[in-house]
Amino acid sequence: MTIILDDITKSYNGKKVLDNLKVEIEDGRCYAFVGDEGSGKTTALKIFMGLENPDEGSVARMGDYKYPTLHSAYVSQDGQLNLKKSATWNVKKAHRWASKGRAAEELSRFLPEDRLELPVGELTSVERRLVELTRAFFVPADFIVLDEPFEGMDEELRAKCLDYIMQIKGNRPLLIAQRTEDGLDFAKKIRLS
Repeated sequence: MTIILDDITKSYNGKKVLDNLKVEIEDGRCYAFVGDEGSGKTTALKIFMGLENPDEGSVARMGDYKYPTLHSAYVSQDGQLNLKKSATWNVKKAHRWASKGRAAEELSRFLPEDRLELPVGELTSVERRLVELTRAFFVPADFIVLDEPFEGMDEELRAKCLDYIMQIKGNRPLLIAQRTEDGLDFAKKIRLS
């Protein structure tokens, strides 16, 4: 399957953030939208997922797909966790058939056991990001969309997360939005300005 963003233009309050963006997203490939804050990276991701509509242009699916809608493993820039609940609760909540034990097992790749049951609001921003990543991959998805997924991580932790992402990714497309090209050698870069 290929998803095509064709001549995508989007403005907010009269300011154009995307201007005739053309990208073909193919199965198995990795893409990185790179640019400064406000350059349209998050907007491009949201249009790709169908969460926002472009002012001009279109999003088309080419190839074989089984269902009328596609699902994403999505990590937003702002976070989507319940800060009053534990890391384990947040991950388990992502899938109604998931067990608490399975959620804790996945989280233990990144967090020590004594951090799993703390309210997420008491975790560091990096730990919360790790919970977000684990939560996103806890449910089946057709593609992976990560907005600033490695924010605040040191190089070692970033490499560990990227290894985890690549193991789970399989043949699904991966889209990442990031301010810099650092550590994105594995992806086709799409520069936004």
